[in-house]
Amino acid sequence: MIRVTAIETGKARMKSAQKTGRDGRGALGRKIDIFRDRSWVEPLPILSFLIEHPEGRFLVDTGDTWRNSVPGYLPRWNPFFTKEVSIRVAPLEEIGPRLQAMNIDPARDIAAVILTHCHHDHTGGLDHFPHTRIIAPRENYEDSRGLKGMMMGCLPQRWPIWFKPELVDLDGPPIGPFAESHAITKDRRILLVPTPGHAKGHVSVIVRGEDVTYFLAGDATYTEENLRAEKADGVTNDPALSVATLKAIKRFASSEPTIVLPAHDPEGPARLATRRVFAAEAA
Repeated sequence: MIRVTAIETGKARMKSAQKTGRDGRGALGRKIDIFRDRSWVEPLPILSFLIEHPEGRFLVDTGDTWRNSVPGYLPRWNPFFTKEVSIRVAPLEEIGPRLQAMNIDPARDIAAVILTHCHHDHTGGLDHFPHTRIIAPRENYEDSRGLKGMMMGCLPQRWPIWFKPELVDLDGPPIGPFAESHAITKDRRILLVPTPGHAKGHVSVIVRGEDVTYFLAGDATYTEENLRAEKADGVTNDPALSVATLKAIKRFASSEPTIVLPAHDPEGPARLATRRVFAAEAA
């Protein structure tokens, strides 16, 4: 039996121009639009997803940390961190306490943590998993290190000193419209597929349940609404690639009963609870 549970780890506020980039704007233009935009969207959840599988419990992304609010935690030289996004996480909202409230010891009871990408609101909870196998896409991890990573929304200087993830390449066979994949479990019911655009080397996690498939999209799209409209976000450095990824996700989710679960979609937990699949919502 496979089960997927959404776990909220605080809230994120962003500009409207970040959530939905303007059509016809390139990568640089979208960044300018974010800084010029005075419109903020309502706070969005920061979601991690717990997968219960016969081979163990797997966690997709770790959310952010309350330390995000501590002066000096975010680099002042990058105004995007300090002025264009607002992260609010209470200490008990971090992924560790959330799991403990479910009677799960984050340090011992998780078979592996899977990172869709290394942006700070997906890696902020890494400190809770010092004894856990951590899996990251090689291409994204390499792109997230050093000054380049800090420019692109990552905080590698805040990663735990012991953080040395198991880096994986997408070296497996095609899955539907995705040209390659990587199996996490021996039964191939948990798989990684490439969904680049929001970040270089970004991956999503496919979980094949008994009668429905879960598509854990990370930040490939912020919401299912944007996915349906094929609207790329304002963060992408390659809008055309982002749109191609959205089209691939739509083709996959239309080909079999699939619940699409982005990491910041406020409607995602309700879709999961009621098992509303993508094709049914289109109808």
